Amino acid sequence: MSQPIKPWRATCMQVYTYGTNKSANRAEAMAIVNKSLDRWEELLDNLGRYGSGTAQVALFPEFALQGFPGKESAAQWIEKSCFEIPGSPEVERLQKKAKALGIYIGANAYERDPEWPGRYFNCSFLIDDKGEVILKYRRINTMHAGSPHDFMDKYLARYGVEGIFPVARTPLGNLAMIPCGEIMYPEAARAVMLRGAEVLLHPTSDFGAWDNWSWQSCKKARASENMMYLISSNSGGIKGTNVPETENAGRSRIFDYEGRILAEGPSPGESMRCNTIIDVEGLRRIRSSLGGFNRIAGIRTEIYRLVYDNTVFFPANSFADAAMESKDKIREVQREALKNMAKVGAIPPLEPKLKAAE
Repeated sequence: MSQPIKPWRATCMQVYTYGTNKSANRAEAMAIVNKSLDRWEELLDNLGRYGSGTAQVALFPEFALQGFPGKESAAQWIEKSCFEIPGSPEVERLQKKAKALGIYIGANAYERDPEWPGRYFNCSFLIDDKGEVILKYRRINTMHAGSPHDFMDKYLARYGVEGIFPVARTPLGNLAMIPCGEIMYPEAARAVMLRGAEVLLHPTSDFGAWDNWSWQSCKKARASENMMYLISSNSGGIKGTNVPETENAGRSRIFDYEGRILAEGPSPGESMRCNTIIDVEGLRRIRSSLGGFNRIAGIRTEIYRLVYDNTVFFPANSFADAAMESKDKIREVQREALKNMAKVGAIPPLEPKLKAAE
């Protein structure tokens, strides 16, 4: 019989995001990245203030090291701002820090992979207390980057379902990751729960500081409907880009498996105040109980599959033969999605003007 999991502490590392868009070359961009990493290491060294002696998971926000691509082409963004995960000096710094402190570190960055030339990914990754990258999740639903869905058949053949929706089985429980806006897609969180996830790490850069209707509602719903902990670490503010500094700023939150807020950060600014104890054994007891409150035990997947299997909105393999040249190309595929939505009556028939624009 396996040993019970002791409660452990999760901390949202609410830091500033510094964009690399204005960098003239890779050297300038990586200087910005490494300056941010300097600050991250300082903050990580201060984790002991929040529960020394307890196993720690520290989660940083989405794309907090590079910012997000603006007018850059895919080739320009890959060359200037992306790095390998693992296999780059930048990620290696986090690996060394995780090992030195004996903690888990979750983060998110734009990734380049020599195996997929010309493509870049929004990649969430988890480093264990031995300094190993034990999980990589490449964002599926995105308007800023390429997606495994863009060349799904090739990607699936290479990695399998477990590589698309990875779950790390650790001494702390079963951990998974999805970033930012994917919290708006119930399928994303549901997929990793169906593969065993108990704690969902959510590196984000969202409007939750002022939008308490859509973002917070979706976070509560994902935690509650999947009976999982949700650790949502938001940016403290974003600098060096063409958006206002407080556009994505703060209100990191941690939710329990009933959707209750256990901890919350301020807005805007740096903070590590959003932290709490995670009780995986308590979650397991609830998930293992009989009764109508066990929402997972009541899932009837087969009947819903009849609809999903016959529905295509945003088509797969849209960039199977050639990598997406720029994120503007995603809008062209969105037009196809609108046509498909109109076919099933999800929206009214498209206006002739929109059809002509295609």
